[in-house]
Amino acid sequence: MNRKRRQQGFTLMEMVIALVVLGLLGSVAGYGLVGGVLAFGETTGAVKTLGNLRYANERMAREIREIRRNPLTPANYDISTMTASTLAFTRSDGITVTLTAAPPLVQLGYSSPALNQTLTDEVGSLSFTYLQADGSTAATGNNDIAFVDFELVLSHNGNNYPQRSRVSLRNRQ
Repeated sequence: MNRKRRQQGFTLMEMVIALVVLGLLGSVAGYGLVGGVLAFGETTGAVKTLGNLRYANERMAREIREIRRNPLTPANYDISTMTASTLAFTRSDGITVTLTAAPPLVQLGYSSPALNQTLTDEVGSLSFTYLQADGSTAATGNNDIAFVDFELVLSHNGNNYPQRSRVSLRNRQ
């Protein structure tokens, strides 16, 4: 007896089930990959913003450390503007420096050569506070200022990254 041999292969139903299972596995893997790519992009943006925050903070602190005492009035510092959003002063080399917050920018300006530079373009807020030698009482003018505090907040994709710094003025008597 010669029986017909059953042909080897998959039935249509087996192929459909295999394709459905393969499609489900591909969808799950694709969703995981897309989530990873989005998380990488967000993390990269946050790291860039934190780098900008560090740079702007360090640059402002370095400039503020250069405030000089007025040689004509030894108790006073050469600060021409001291508001919550602007600080203008004369450095030890005689160049006038201006730090200004105009969200989303923080500008650093020099009098000679006349130059205006953007420190960062992601500013949520910047505020200056001027304190007396005790570190807590607000200064009323150039003659009683000992510290300059500033808080810089950068914003990226709805997230805020704050940093507060205190700079002690030099040449205080």
